[in-house]
Amino acid sequence: MVYWAFISFAVALMAGLFGFGGQATPVAGLAQTLFFVFLGVAAALVGVRAANDFNSDNSSSRD
Repeated sequence: MVYWAFISFAVALMAGLFGFGGQATPVAGLAQTLFFVFLGVAAALVGVRAANDFNSDNSSSRD
């Protein structure tokens, strides 16, 4: 997903450089949206991983 965000960002930069500002704006918005979706998914996965590690540490039986 980060790959597509960077590709969209590069397309927006190229469009802006060549004077196509009207086309660059929506593509830049797409890149920004994809990047924030990636951050949300990554944060959720880190949270799930941390919760699983916390639960597995507490569930071990101690004698």
